[in-house]
Amino acid sequence: MSPPDLTPFQNEGAGPYQVAGRPRGRHRRSEPGSAGAAESLPLPPGAARWLVLAAVLVCSACGLVYELALVALGGRLGPDPVAETSVVLSVMVFSMGLGALAAKPFGHRPAEAFAVVESALAVVGGTSVTVVYTGAHVFGLYRLTMLTVCVATGVLVGAEIPLLMTLVQRIRQQDAGDAVADLFAADYVGALGGGLLFPFLLLPTLGQVGTVALVGAVNALVGTFVVLWLFRADLDRRARTRMCVLVVSALALIACAAGFGPDPPATTRESDGPKCSYTCSTGA
Repeated sequence: MSPPDLTPFQNEGAGPYQVAGRPRGRHRRSEPGSAGAAESLPLPPGAARWLVLAAVLVCSACGLVYELALVALGGRLGPDPVAETSVVLSVMVFSMGLGALAAKPFGHRPAEAFAVVESALAVVGGTSVTVVYTGAHVFGLYRLTMLTVCVATGVLVGAEIPLLMTLVQRIRQQDAGDAVADLFAADYVGALGGGLLFPFLLLPTLGQVGTVALVGAVNALVGTFVVLWLFRADLDRRARTRMCVLVVSALALIACAAGFGPDPPATTRESDGPKCSYTCSTGA
């Protein structure tokens, strides 16, 4: 008697929760088209993946520097440093969640979307100190300006991870848990680097305005370089032109804010003089 025909879910070696024909290992077989996508990269998949993780590290460090700069500025301009720190951190974390959701519709074009996000984040973060200080001391709108900058920065920072997750999977399909672990490991290491560089090197050397300006320039260049070089096969000529225009415009705006904008005082502690709250319309 001949053995009965096996259905697609009764293939030999397939468990009750395993699709027939797929290996039992942690990494699933690549989806159709992923091999061709990997072949279009200028680097082997392993090296390309490490390059993207390095970009995650740098961008994470930049994002934390923006956050720390706003916290430090809020502690000096606001009436209560503890309250200002809490407001800045909570609003930025909340906005990061909004940014992660806002990035979902752009998953079909992750490379170009990531470059746009990084250029926008570079402008917002690289000019954040100048914008908030100007809003507080020229227009008397400290609270509104601070919240607006915090929300914009948080939304753009939050949009990074979903797009980077898509780019990592674009290079080489792997288990989602492994990809998330790699991305967050690079993200947290970068946050550590940014958190240590800000108070011990950047702030004493460059001041608040110079620090965020330099970090913004690095942010724009790294994000654009990764996309233009590593994922250039995904972009047509118009897309590459748009990205070049965006990064040059971002650098120009950051340079103008750093060169012509007001520079906050180094210290405004109570022992050094009166502290301006968000109700002040002119400098303290």
